[in-house]
Amino acid sequence: MPVRLGLTVICAGGFMDAYSYLLHGHVFATGQTGNIVLLCMNLAEGAWLGVARYLVSICAFVLGVMLSRHVLFQVHDGRTYGMQRWVAIFEAAAFAAIALLPSWTPHLIVNSAISFCAAVSYENFRQFGTKSAYASVFCTGNLRSFGETLYDGLFKKDAHELHRSHRYAALVISFCVGAVICKFLIDAVGQYACLAISALFLLSLHFIAEPATGEAE
Repeated sequence: MPVRLGLTVICAGGFMDAYSYLLHGHVFATGQTGNIVLLCMNLAEGAWLGVARYLVSICAFVLGVMLSRHVLFQVHDGRTYGMQRWVAIFEAAAFAAIALLPSWTPHLIVNSAISFCAAVSYENFRQFGTKSAYASVFCTGNLRSFGETLYDGLFKKDAHELHRSHRYAALVISFCVGAVICKFLIDAVGQYACLAISALFLLSLHFIAEPATGEAE
């Protein structure tokens, strides 16, 4: 998976999280750890509406992962190239539809849709560069990998790992760029800001590399 593809998809991931948090009830659409903590806090307080708000988002994320795997193996026979192209098209269409939802649409519905889309992206964009694993919709794992590769590069004098650390740093920066752009676009155009996510996924189509003949995916 080309580095440019990874940077584009994770930029969209940062945009998703900022969009759901700023416009739809301070729910993180991609980082479910935060939602689980907030769910437990609401549960402890007996705030059942709050529990439902976070629980639905978490369930939508799990459903997105499960459905992605079903389509990958039942429709695409495990071939990631064809699946990634369809995912990019699906994400572009889904966020265009979200942008057109009426302003009175409940946060619960919008956040569930975004969580589902985030899970689909996370499940299908897993590697970048020379098959380095990464998370396409949040940063914790990428920060860990950055720390590991930076240590190996600096203290074990491994030039390849130092190069990989630069790539992980670029991923985190790209995520942050997506979140910052989201804030500016929301201030300018409100809910239509998520059309930028559609644009990013359409751009990603240009970076999805077809495997060479005879090469396993």
